Amino acid sequence: MRIAVDIDGVLADQVGAALRRIEQEYGQKYQKSDVNRAHWTFSGIDIWTEIARLLGDPEYALGIPAIDGAKAAVQQLSVHDLCVVTARWPEVEETTRQWLGMHFPCLTEYRHARVGNKQAVPSNILIDDFDLNILEFVKSDPDRHGILFLQPWSRNGAGVEEYEEQIRFCNGWQSVVRAVEEIEAEMHPSGKEQRGPLTLSD
Repeated sequence: MRIAVDIDGVLADQVGAALRRIEQEYGQKYQKSDVNRAHWTFSGIDIWTEIARLLGDPEYALGIPAIDGAKAAVQQLSVHDLCVVTARWPEVEETTRQWLGMHFPCLTEYRHARVGNKQAVPSNILIDDFDLNILEFVKSDPDRHGILFLQPWSRNGAGVEEYEEQIRFCNGWQSVVRAVEEIEAEMHPSGKEQRGPLTLSD
């Protein structure tokens, strides 16, 4: 089974790191619970615009902590075919790969996809913290499954509720591991996964 895993908000505590830097640079203190939508703003600045700027600083990019429980869970899931998919700008791929090597050395396949276009990545499951990415992924193929890694900013009215048979909503990484096990059991009820070449409908 092939699983695509998002980086920011799923593997990397990007928002937490950005909020700490915002406090240092702007003197404004926020909690992750304050960031309640994808395009949350502070002082008129979109947080993802700020994150894009911060990622240009290698010291910042390499210092982002991993999400709690992610390392152990990814190791558990490494029995599957895993790849990373991210909407980070290609210009920061080198430092992103370095960060992955530090925290998730088993994740060696790296793919870039714009927001809303992660369905282009060949995989059976997408783990992501943004509802639009999950929605477009499951809409592209009825046999695909999405795992929405719940963060305060995960739900933005994209309509994921209409595809609940294909989508699981998970709080934390152990919940993700259980969801993957459930999906695998549904896909391969005999308990024997067929590990042939992956083919997806266009």
